[in-house]
Amino acid sequence: MVLDQECQRKVVKRLSLGEGKKEEKSYQLNDIDKLRKRSEFLDLRKNCITSHGKTIISNHQISKNKTSKIGLTVTKKIGSAVIRNRVKRILRAIIQNNKNLFEKPLYIEIIAKKEILKCKFEVIEKDIQNILMKIS
Repeated sequence: MVLDQECQRKVVKRLSLGEGKKEEKSYQLNDIDKLRKRSEFLDLRKNCITSHGKTIISNHQISKNKTSKIGLTVTKKIGSAVIRNRVKRILRAIIQNNKNLFEKPLYIEIIAKKEILKCKFEVIEKDIQNILMKIS
């Protein structure tokens, strides 16, 4: 009986910690939504302004709503699924770090170039910051 009670306490603590993490994650993405559907990407590409950087290409358009939406495109030319997922994680981290540069509500598609694999995080971050400064 004593062992069962100790095990139950540990489980309760783990669940309570896990719930706190879920709240933090949902809080982070309130300001910027994602482009999810293919139709959203295609509508953006029809009426967009394109900016080229060293590691990315950006298609952007001023939003009619008050929210910004971002879509990430990493093609199979970049590499295997593991590499593509790593690139997407890097891009998402950079966007989270630079949320303050989204002054206007925008729809943005970020397309990764093959050169992104050769560059360090700081170089990619500066590239995205430069493009966001041009847009704003």
